[in-house]
Amino acid sequence: MTRRLTLILFAAVVSHATAAQDVTLATFNCEFLVRQKVHIKFGESFNLSGAAATTWNQPGFRDARFGEAAAAVADVLASLNTDVLLLTEVGNATDVEELHDSLAARGAPYPFRFVGRSRDSSTGQHVAVLSRLPLSGFHEEIRGREGYLPELDDPETEDDTGLSKALRVTVDAHGRPLIVYLAHLIAERGGPEADAQRVAQASLLRRHMLPALLADSLVIAAGDFNDRRGQPALLRLRGFDDLFPDLIQTGLSRYFSDDEVGERWTYTFDGVRGQIDHVLVSYGVKDACRSQRGIETRIVEHNNALASDHRPLVVTLHLQSN
Repeated sequence: MTRRLTLILFAAVVSHATAAQDVTLATFNCEFLVRQKVHIKFGESFNLSGAAATTWNQPGFRDARFGEAAAAVADVLASLNTDVLLLTEVGNATDVEELHDSLAARGAPYPFRFVGRSRDSSTGQHVAVLSRLPLSGFHEEIRGREGYLPELDDPETEDDTGLSKALRVTVDAHGRPLIVYLAHLIAERGGPEADAQRVAQASLLRRHMLPALLADSLVIAAGDFNDRRGQPALLRLRGFDDLFPDLIQTGLSRYFSDDEVGERWTYTFDGVRGQIDHVLVSYGVKDACRSQRGIETRIVEHNNALASDHRPLVVTLHLQSN
C-alpha cells in the first residue's frame, strides 16, 4: 500500500512538472484602445467635428469612455487566462497601464509589461506585451527601411517603408528564452499599393528575425499581419521565397481540435472572414514541444462589440521538460 501511494504521488509530481512547462500565448487586436482615438470604438468617425467633437472634448468625457473600453477589452483578455498577451492597436504606456489595472481588477494581473515605440502619429496605435513570465532583451522598435513598387508596371513609383508598430522581446518560458517579434502591418484598405507595402514590411521583419533563426533560437512572430494564410506577406514572413529557416503557421487545421477547424478566422473584411492575426513559430519552438499535439491553437469567440471587431488567437506550447 505504501509503495502504491508513493507511485501515485510520484506520478502526480511528474504530471504537475510536465504541465508547468506549458506556455500559452494570445494575440489580440484591441481595435483602437487608444485614448486619443477611442471615440472610434463608440461609432464616431476617425476625425471628430461638430457636436461630436464638442461632446468628446468635454472635461473627463474621453477618459471615462476610455475606461469603459479598457474594461471591455479586459473582460475578453481575462477570460483567455494566458501566460503572455501580444496586443495590437493599444495606446501608449499610460493607456496600457489602465488596461492592466482593469485586468488586475478581474484577477488577471500581468506583472511584466512592455510597450513598443509607435511611429504612427495618425492613429497613435502601439503594440504591447503583457506577461506573467519574466521579460528581457527589450527592443522597442524594429528599425530599417525596405523598398517596394506601388505600381509594378511603373518603376518610377518606387518607394520605401519601415515598421511603425513593432517590437522584440524575450520571454523566459520556464528557463527557455522565447524571442518574440510583435508587429502590426499596414491594413488591406489601401488596396494594391498597401499590399506591396505590406510585403515590404514583412521582408523587413523577416530580415531582423534571420540571425535568431539561423542560430536555431526559439523564435515567435505574432500580431495583426493584415494578410490571410497563404497570402504574399505571410509567405514572405514564413520564408517561403528564401533559402533560410521557415516559420510554422499555427493557424493550420492540424493545430486545431476537430470541432474548431471551421472557425479559423479572426476578422471580417468586406464580408469575408479570414485569419489576419497570427502566431508563427520556428522549428526550434516545435522541436522544444512534445511530439504529440505539442502545439495547440484555438480562436476564441466573444460577443463584446466594444472590446474589438477581431477575435483572439490563442496558442499553447506544450514544452518538453528541460
